[in-house]
Amino acid sequence: MGMKGRLLAVLAGAAIVTGIAVTAAFGAHKADPGISASTITIGGTFPLTGPASLYKTIPAAEKAYFDYVNDHGGVNGRKIDFKIVDDGYDPSKTVPLTQQLVEQDKVFAVYGSLGTAPNLAIWNYLNQKKVPHVLLATGDSYWGFSAKKYPYTIGFQPDYPGETKIYGQYINANLKGAKIGVLYQNDSYGKNYYAGLRVGLGANKSSIVSAQPYDLSAGNVTQQVLALKASGADTFVILATPTPTIQALVTAAKVGWTPANVFINNVSAVGTFIKLAAANGAKVDGAISAGAYVDASVPSESNWAGVKLAKQIVSQYAPSLDVNNSLTIYGLANAWTMAYGLKNAGKTPTRAGLMRALKNLNPAKAKNPFLYPGVKLQTGAKDNFPLEQEILIRWGGGATGFWTPFGKLYSKIR
Repeated sequence: MGMKGRLLAVLAGAAIVTGIAVTAAFGAHKADPGISASTITIGGTFPLTGPASLYKTIPAAEKAYFDYVNDHGGVNGRKIDFKIVDDGYDPSKTVPLTQQLVEQDKVFAVYGSLGTAPNLAIWNYLNQKKVPHVLLATGDSYWGFSAKKYPYTIGFQPDYPGETKIYGQYINANLKGAKIGVLYQNDSYGKNYYAGLRVGLGANKSSIVSAQPYDLSAGNVTQQVLALKASGADTFVILATPTPTIQALVTAAKVGWTPANVFINNVSAVGTFIKLAAANGAKVDGAISAGAYVDASVPSESNWAGVKLAKQIVSQYAPSLDVNNSLTIYGLANAWTMAYGLKNAGKTPTRAGLMRALKNLNPAKAKNPFLYPGVKLQTGAKDNFPLEQEILIRWGGGATGFWTPFGKLYSKIR
C-alpha cells in the first residue's frame, strides 16, 4: 500500500473510532423520559368527575396556558404536551393512573395533581422513581416540611395551616369573645386546616365551642350544621371542599342559623361557588377568606397586567372557562410557574434540573403576573414553600358580588 493509501486507511479508522466515541457520548447523555426534540410531556391526575369535580376548571386553565406558551415558541423550542387524567378524587384510582403516566405515557414530570389524599398516595412511588412530583394542587404543609425525605416533591399554593393561622389571629384581634363552630373534612386535608386554626388562636383555642368533621361519602353536611347551630356558635369556620361548602352555607340559612361571622377556606372561596350559595338563600355578605392571586372579578383590578393577560388567554384558548372564577386564575398561575421551571431546567431539560429550578425560585426573576401584588415566588435550600404571602378578602354584593382584599399582606404565614 502506498503512502496515500495508508493515510486514507488511518483517516478511515479515525473516523470509525470518532463515530463510536460520539455515539457513546450521545448514549451517555440520553434525554430523560418525556423529552423529545420537539416536545416535553407532562401529566397529572385531577377530579374531572366525583365529589370534587368543581375543581376541573384548574387543569383546563393550565392547558390553556400551555397552549398559549406553545403558540409563542414553547419552552426553549419544545412544546408542552399536557396529559390530564381523571381520578375522581379517589386515591385508589390516583395510584394506577399515576403509574400509567410514568410507565406507559413516559411523562417527564407528574405536574399539578390535585388533592391531599391522592398525592399522599403517590409521593413515595414518585420519589423512589425520581420522577418530579411538582406544583401540587393542595396546600397541605407535608410537601414543604418533608423536602429532605421527598426531594422530588414540591407544592405550589400557600399552605393550609398558614392560612387558617391567619384566621385565628384575625379572630383574636377583631372578634373578642367569639364562639367558634368549625366544619372540617375528616381527612388529612381538613385536619391540616383545623390544626392551623388552633395554632392561630393560641391560648384562645377554647373559643372553639364545636368542631364537626364530615366524610365526603356522607353526601351532605346537614347534621353537622345542626350540631354547630345547637352549640351556640356565632362564628362559622368552613374548612371544606366546594360542594360541602355550598351545602353548609345554604343549610345554615335553611335551618335559621345566621352566625355573625363566616370564614371560608381559600380553596372553596371561589366567587362562582359563593354566588351559587347566595342564589340558593345563603347569607354570604361579610364572609372572609384569604387570597394570593389577582382576581378578574374585582373592578379595581381590571386593568392589572395579570388580569388582562388572563382574559386574553381564556378568550383565545379556553372560551368556555370563566375568567372571573378564581380557579381559572389559580390554574394560570400554577402553569406559569411550571413553564418557568421547565425553561430554567436546561436547554434539554432534565428531571434533576427541573427540581433545582423549582427549589431555587428567585422572586426578582420569577415574576408571576397572576399573583397578587407583593406575593412572591420564592424557594431555597431551607424553604420548600413557593408561596408564603396572603391577604384577607371579604365578600360583598350577595349573588352578584365579589371578593375585595382588605388589610395588610400577611407574609411567612407558615
